[in-house]
Amino acid sequence: MPNPGVRLGARIIDILIILVGIFVIAIPAGAAMAAVADNDNAGAATMATAGLGIMALYEPLMTHLYGGTLGKRVCGLRVARVSDGQKLSLGAAFGRWAVYQFIGLVPFGGLINALSCLWDKPLRQCFHDKAASSVVVKRRWGQSGNHL
Repeated sequence: MPNPGVRLGARIIDILIILVGIFVIAIPAGAAMAAVADNDNAGAATMATAGLGIMALYEPLMTHLYGGTLGKRVCGLRVARVSDGQKLSLGAAFGRWAVYQFIGLVPFGGLINALSCLWDKPLRQCFHDKAASSVVVKRRWGQSGNHL
């Protein structure tokens, strides 16, 4: 199992990627809508919708298609099904992401979720991994993400 610090590094990279996406896509889209509609509320709604769309699509799609987000790939990690080591289905990847988001709404939930991989044995799963029957493992060189 990978070092939990590497997982944290991957999450930080992913947060930065999402922020760049929001600055490049959501903010200009919101500003354009506000100008076209001559309504700041329409601009804010467009920006919020685009931002949520970026967040809701990035991690589940990358995890399903490539076995992990860009952050995980840069850090040499991938997400696999516990049962057979294969990539997650789109539904499982989205569910894993949704549980991560929901836990983050609970006071201290996000922190406890992130730290739970420190004491979980033997797979070092966080709560969102357990919910999706997934595990984060080291990516082997040349590995396409199709097996452990």
